[in-house]
Formats: sequence, structure tokens, C-alpha cells
Amino acid sequence: MSRTRWGILIAVPLVAGAAVAARRRRGPGVPEKRRHVVTVFRPLSDLETTQWPGSLAEIAGDVEITLSAAPGGRGTEIAVHIPEKSTVTSGDVRRALRETRSLLEAGDVLLPSGPATTVPTLFNRPLRTATQHGREGGLL
Repeated sequence: MSRTRWGILIAVPLVAGAAVAARRRRGPGVPEKRRHVVTVFRPLSDLETTQWPGSLAEIAGDVEITLSAAPGGRGTEIAVHIPEKSTVTSGDVRRALRETRSLLEAGDVLLPSGPATTVPTLFNRPLRTATQHGREGGLL
């Protein structure tokens, strides 16, 4: 194997590990209070008359939820705004919207499959980290 390939095999996991470590050092910080929107492929009339499924129902009392028709007749946009005094985080909202969309469109919450290998190695550490933390807030 050439030097370039060895360099890539060593550098990529090191850079990924450094990025994860830097993100952890920053900590949670001040929670972002912004508007999150997801498009669900269901008619607006179906969603106006139903109760929210899953984890969106759990946070519905602490956030402002608005519905609107998606452009081009592509379903419904569910917008969630986190008020200033709410204890709900952006990660909670992203997780709830992802799970709600999955429940409304597929009828079940679809989860990513696990890592390709069960033996922890240096080379599959970025994949294990992504799998562990991907469901928390949608960001690595």
C-alpha cells in the first residue's frame, strides 16, 4: 500500500475524532430558539383534525405549532417555534419532527441500522459516534 493511502487511513479517523472532541468541549451552550419546519406528504385537512403522534404530542404544550400547505401541492408543512421561556431544546424539536414525519408517512419510526461491525476499532469509531449521537439532535 502506498504512503498516500496509509496517510489517508490514518488522517481521516484522526480528523473526525478531533471534530467530535471539539464539539463536545463547546458543550450545550445557550439553546437556540428558532423555527423548525418539516414537510410531510399528507394533505393539510388530514393533519388539522388529528392529534399529534409520538414525541411531538409530548412537547406540543411548550411550543407553537403551525400548519400550512406545502408549495406545489407536496403535502403539509409543520412549523414549530420555540418560545423564549420554553425548556424545550432545538434537538428535542428536531427529534420530535423527525419521528412525527416518520409516523405520519410510514406508520412507524424508522431507525438507522447499527454499525457494520460489532468489534470496536479505530477505523469504525466515526461511524459508531454518528450512530450514537445522530438521533439526539440531528447534528453530529
